Amino acid sequence: MDETDVELIDVPACPIDGASGEIFLSDVRDAFFGTPGRWTYRRHARSGHLWLDPRPDGSSIGALYARYYTHDAEQAAPSSGVWQQAMRLAQSTRLGYPPPDKAGVSAWILTRLPSVSAAAELEMMRLHASESGRLLDVGCGDGSFLRRMRDAGWDVTGTEPDALAAARLAEREGFPVRASVDELLSAGTQRFDVIVLSHVIEHLPDPVSMLAQLRRMLEPSGRLILTTPNAQGLGTRIFGSSWRGLEPPRHFNVFTPASLRLALDRAGFRVARLRTEVRLARGIWFLSWLARAGGRELEIGRRSAHPILKFAGYAFQILEAGVIQLKPELGEEIFCVAVAGEGRADD
Repeated sequence: MDETDVELIDVPACPIDGASGEIFLSDVRDAFFGTPGRWTYRRHARSGHLWLDPRPDGSSIGALYARYYTHDAEQAAPSSGVWQQAMRLAQSTRLGYPPPDKAGVSAWILTRLPSVSAAAELEMMRLHASESGRLLDVGCGDGSFLRRMRDAGWDVTGTEPDALAAARLAEREGFPVRASVDELLSAGTQRFDVIVLSHVIEHLPDPVSMLAQLRRMLEPSGRLILTTPNAQGLGTRIFGSSWRGLEPPRHFNVFTPASLRLALDRAGFRVARLRTEVRLARGIWFLSWLARAGGRELEIGRRSAHPILKFAGYAFQILEAGVIQLKPELGEEIFCVAVAGEGRADD
């Protein structure tokens, strides 16, 4: 796409609460998918929330995703290998899912690492094997999460604005996939027990409005589960405008724990659980370092990590895992469970 393909609108006020904000980062480029232009983020003085100003308008949003993840052919994760064995072992012991058919000593050792166990839980959004019901995945992409949850016994539905990805899912998996939440609402679908937004809310121009829509689609005892990059994490403090979590111009809003709580409150939710996580720290270190070194189209090329950078990424993740014991807000990713009304969620 060309810079002239994008129409911009000014966003001088915070999309969460309308407060003004000073320019925090300017001249930020998209080192990950090659979108042209230089971009600016404002920062909320109290919550630390970041938002893109100016940002692409609604008619331009589709062009921003022409080379995005959802256009890739599905890359199936290997069913064997030490990492997958460790994931399944941790999911078995911590969430009650079936264990792998076989697991080596290395896999057992990996499961003893708290960061590995947390990553395994987040792969299932911390939903236990004993649970089931109707699940909606907003922005389901290649459908990998829907597939895991369907295999675990859930009745799954997805939304995905990328028509190519949605068609691929319908053809290969038979998943019911709608283009948008608005389409689901207009169809009068029944309510859901769980709604998931996995790294989606940062892409929304009006997060509070979307959250309010989703609240209408939850069962009274239902849960909303979100993950999103953390603008207060250790990575952004180190890498600044090169931090992987920014990803302009697709990330319109980059949340902090405080701003996510505020958005959910304004949409009528109550936060039942919120914490920051380190599972993405290794990859964020690697990609942010390459971005700061001048790298381009890093997610398209999918470059392998140099051994030294790979070691540095592991060291950064271990460091961050220790740091959040003292400063819980410094993880790279926010994990949040919210409920509507008097509903409850497991802690």
